[in-house]
Amino acid sequence: MAEKGRLFGKRAEEAGEAIARAQAVLDLLKLSKADLSPAARLVAQAREALGRKEYDAAQALATRAEALASSLEGRYRGAQKALNALVGIAKKAKELGFATAEFDASVAEARRVAKQGAVEDGVSIPNYLQARAILEAAGTRGGELLKRAQAVANEIFTAELALDALKDANGHSDHAEFERLVLTGGRSLLEGAKRSLAAGDLDGAETAARRASEGAKKTLAAYQDSIAALKEVEMAIADLRSSGILAAGPERLREQGQIFLRRAKVAEAKDVLERAAREAQRIGVDHRRATKDVAEAETSVIGLARAGFVSEDAQRAVDDAKRALAHGQYDRAVELSADARRALGKRQEVRDRLARMIEDTKRKVEELRAVGVDYANDVEEMVLRAEREFENGDLVNSSEDLKIASLLMGPRRPDAHKGRPA
Repeated sequence: MAEKGRLFGKRAEEAGEAIARAQAVLDLLKLSKADLSPAARLVAQAREALGRKEYDAAQALATRAEALASSLEGRYRGAQKALNALVGIAKKAKELGFATAEFDASVAEARRVAKQGAVEDGVSIPNYLQARAILEAAGTRGGELLKRAQAVANEIFTAELALDALKDANGHSDHAEFERLVLTGGRSLLEGAKRSLAAGDLDGAETAARRASEGAKKTLAAYQDSIAALKEVEMAIADLRSSGILAAGPERLREQGQIFLRRAKVAEAKDVLERAAREAQRIGVDHRRATKDVAEAETSVIGLARAGFVSEDAQRAVDDAKRALAHGQYDRAVELSADARRALGKRQEVRDRLARMIEDTKRKVEELRAVGVDYANDVEEMVLRAEREFENGDLVNSSEDLKIASLLMGPRRPDAHKGRPA
């Protein structure tokens, strides 16, 4: 009987110790925000069993309470970690202006599931496991969305920088007009991108931001090209003026381009100013070409005149070419220079042909003299006269005298007996 009392005393002691350990765990975890009430109820049930001297039941309930308390606290920490990760993602998304409704819904669903609880081995407990699964799934998707949202936010930021750079570059346009015509479209796209981002429409936000960025960069490039073309045409016009060259066309185009710039019509300004620069360059090239052609034609006329040969047609063409050059009619000056060269060419052809005719006639005179014709002296006189006129550049009279010499030789025949020995 004494043995039996000791046995029951030991079992009671073990049950009490199990209850004490379970309570100690609960006390240790009392600062935890985990809902440990199911474990606390099991400890209470263990005490009741101990009071009824149901030692095995009391020990089993206490052991189960200890394990459940540790498990619930661990599950809670896992769910809390997933929650913190998701909340961090949502916070970053909110800072980017990205919609967080989906994240908030996942948090609410996790809280509802945890509170709704589950039954495990006949005990109702908070469903931290399922809540954690919901939060982790949301966190995984949220992380992917956050990366995309950050990329879109970067696109928006890049577009803002591009628009700021475009605004800062303006130094020639009316600021109000520049804002209205150039910047408003880009700003509108940016606002649309931000609204789409806030609504969770990442594709729409990215498209709008990219359009705003590309548009601003393209407009900035066109604006810078316009300014560069303006500087180029101003320098070209100054160079033309310093050389005494008329530049009415480029000046008119430059004024039109400046008007477009002041009115913030960038594309139109770029087109007109670049045309002005090309026109100024073309005038410079045409002027140099025309000047060279006129000078060469004039040099040729002067050279021929010094040799004693004057071409009135060539001289007239050169004079007309110089007048055309002075009035900025460069194509006409080139054309007239070509006329002068053609006239000189014809003059040279006539001269060469006449020189050959003189030499040929002189040979015929020698032949006549050899056979002893009585008019050889008359023919020779005309040929010598034609030769002097030729050397003096009087090609017309030289040609006429050669014709007379030819007529003197033509109808008359030498006497076959004249000059024979008797």
